[in-house]
Amino acid sequence: MRPYIFSFRLSGITIRAEPSWLFLVLLVAWSLAAGFFPDAAAGLSTPTYIVMAVASALGLTVSVLLHELSHTFVGRAFGLPIRNVTLFILGGAAELEEEPDRALVELVMAIAGPAMSVLLGFVFLALSPALGAAGAGIAVTAVVDYLALINFVLAIFNMIPAFPLDGGRVFRAIAWLVTGNRLTATRLASYLGEGFAWVLILAGAAFALFAGMAGAIWWVLIGLFLNSAARASRFEGEARVALSGVTAGDLIAPGTETAEPEMSVRRFIDERLVRHHSDWLPVVDAEGRIVGGAGVNQARAVPAADRAAMPVSHIAVKPETGALAGAEERADHAFMRMRRNGLPRLYVTRDGRFAGVLTLADLSEFVRLKALFDRVG
Repeated sequence: MRPYIFSFRLSGITIRAEPSWLFLVLLVAWSLAAGFFPDAAAGLSTPTYIVMAVASALGLTVSVLLHELSHTFVGRAFGLPIRNVTLFILGGAAELEEEPDRALVELVMAIAGPAMSVLLGFVFLALSPALGAAGAGIAVTAVVDYLALINFVLAIFNMIPAFPLDGGRVFRAIAWLVTGNRLTATRLASYLGEGFAWVLILAGAAFALFAGMAGAIWWVLIGLFLNSAARASRFEGEARVALSGVTAGDLIAPGTETAEPEMSVRRFIDERLVRHHSDWLPVVDAEGRIVGGAGVNQARAVPAADRAAMPVSHIAVKPETGALAGAEERADHAFMRMRRNGLPRLYVTRDGRFAGVLTLADLSEFVRLKALFDRVG
């Protein structure tokens, strides 16, 4: 499971931040304290600039959260299940468990985030002179001015028509309306996103190498992220179509090898891992209940002298949260849950008993082959 630097719940939504978000906040705070605020509000002390930078970084965090929560609440108003908002190095994401089933829903939901950023920008823009007239010092008004600026920047950047940015989702919604096909629209939007990403990468590299603009490296990093995200979004769109109408139980391999919790670690190594060339096996008791899973790393951690006496149940790793799936669960839902939570496998049960293991590699290969033969046909 992914680590998060903080996580809390608000109105049934889990709001969390990956460690990369902390890196972004620290970088923004440092750049504000070292350069932006000394230029914008000259003559103040270094501790004052640090406090201003910290306040601005917190304001940026709240602004991004409000942007993503706008997507979330609009989506939920249309009946879309959205339970997580995640912050990371390049912003945030309201994590959809299901894609909108109508283009207009996609369009309204995509516009909601930038609209909130524009609203916040105007609020801070109006607040700055009001605070100044009320006697607030230049330090306060400079922070408010920065928050106005950054919200307008967030709105403009997100409306670039490069999927999966909000502007790319607007483009996809329009293409969906025109073509009547969500997958075709997703492919068009993702190709546009990849094209824009390469423009950023090449322009950033050129400015950094030939114009000495060290800050242009950020263009390269953003471009690399957008390129990866666009490709992943296209694959997810294809996966949703390929896996529609298929259940988790349909895709598990028959006769999955298992280990018994009472067998010794020595037998587990000799009779399961080595003989069957496996690096991980589910551990299932006599009633068919999942105990967990164990593999090479867990077995190697046991001293050789203890392996004959220690049962596998002592080294079995309990299933992660969300790693259990019923055989009748929709395969596209299982796929998205695995991608979203970083799960390498699901333990599939039928009538409460272990039925098999479904891996992310299994699902990806199914999608690849189905797309290959669909194109051939």
